[in-house]
Amino acid sequence: MSSNSKYNLTRRDALKFFGAGLGASVLAACAPKATPTPESLATEAPLAPVEVALRYQNHWTKETDAHFKGMEWLYKEFAAKYPNITIENVLNPDSIESDKKILADCAAGDCPDIVHDAVPEMWPAGYLLDLAPHMDAAWKSQLMESTFYETDGHIWALCGEFSPMPTIWNTRILDAAGVSAIPATWDEMLDACDKIKASGKHPTSWGVGGSHKFHNLVASQEGGLEALANNQFDAPQIKEAFAQLKLFVDNKWIPDNEIELTWQQSVGKFVAEETAFYLNGAWTLGNEIRSEGAAADLRDNVAFASFPAFGPNGSTVELKKTTAIGIAKKVEDDPAKLEAALNFFKFWFSLEGGKQWILLTQSPMGANVDVKSISGVDPLLLAFLGAKDSAKTVYSLPGTQAMIERGWDDCWTGMQALMAGKSTDEALATFVTEMSKYK
Repeated sequence: MSSNSKYNLTRRDALKFFGAGLGASVLAACAPKATPTPESLATEAPLAPVEVALRYQNHWTKETDAHFKGMEWLYKEFAAKYPNITIENVLNPDSIESDKKILADCAAGDCPDIVHDAVPEMWPAGYLLDLAPHMDAAWKSQLMESTFYETDGHIWALCGEFSPMPTIWNTRILDAAGVSAIPATWDEMLDACDKIKASGKHPTSWGVGGSHKFHNLVASQEGGLEALANNQFDAPQIKEAFAQLKLFVDNKWIPDNEIELTWQQSVGKFVAEETAFYLNGAWTLGNEIRSEGAAADLRDNVAFASFPAFGPNGSTVELKKTTAIGIAKKVEDDPAKLEAALNFFKFWFSLEGGKQWILLTQSPMGANVDVKSISGVDPLLLAFLGAKDSAKTVYSLPGTQAMIERGWDDCWTGMQALMAGKSTDEALATFVTEMSKYK
């Protein structure tokens, strides 16, 4: 797929369309001319739909991305229903660089019409359309309102991905290390990590899923989530989470160069079967576990589970809403473009769109779709999504500004401090300093 491609009618469809139109014109020219009547003179021909183009920059149309087949379906089926609307797809294969470019374009007054990976600061900056006035009851009923991205009742984006974040284990590594069962308690986790390390593998890497380990440790303790909700970043539950993570540094259960690893390198260690577990969302099934770089039978040697019980709240699984997708506010200046953008959203964020996203991308979105009612769903996805059923506590991070903006990496400075040999207290202090801007 080219980096600037237009999805509309195929050449064959266009030839059929124009061929039919030409034949009809010739027959009409050969036929006797009808005598005009008052009724025919008074009736005007309907206006042709206005041609509209919507620019959408994203990384999901990369052929190796887990969402690629879903995007193919979306563009093809949308073009069939709305042939007057062209989606000008702009591919940036790197998600981080794509996000940077979108922010830079918006700051320069040139937001894409469809905004991929919208972030909270885009709303007060005036970059995003308020969807709330455009959402009727029929459309809302197809979506999970808890997944809306909103500020003070203003809905500035919809949820492109909504997934549990279970613990993903390589059972082949566990078997080789003599770990007979998936760890269910924290003591079992620590024992398993010892055995995995002794077998020549690293238990895990923090570059991917490190923050989810931290959040699970906090959530398993009484009052932990409440502390995050109240921006009590020096709470004892948070200090205890860092104390437990320090064990991974002290026992060399993470790679020696962990502090230098990118998230791609971190998750690559699991794909290469050098680490035993990590945490991620359903998109990882296509992006990593079934990727070209993975062993063909890796999917047969993974297990999905809740995070081992650390505190009184027991085993945990976080529910994560991510990939906020919005419409640029500037489209309001063009009524035809506004209507086109809303039609695109209503087509995509729908029951049918949610169903196709599950079947084609293995990644649920914020639609009210019962996965178990859909035939043909990959059993691997069903097992992944079912992992949350084994958790005593299923939670989402509080909807504070701190968690909305930093829910992926809030603890990273504290973890870096641990990796640099600092104490638990020093890691906590670093975390508090970083997060104090949200108090």
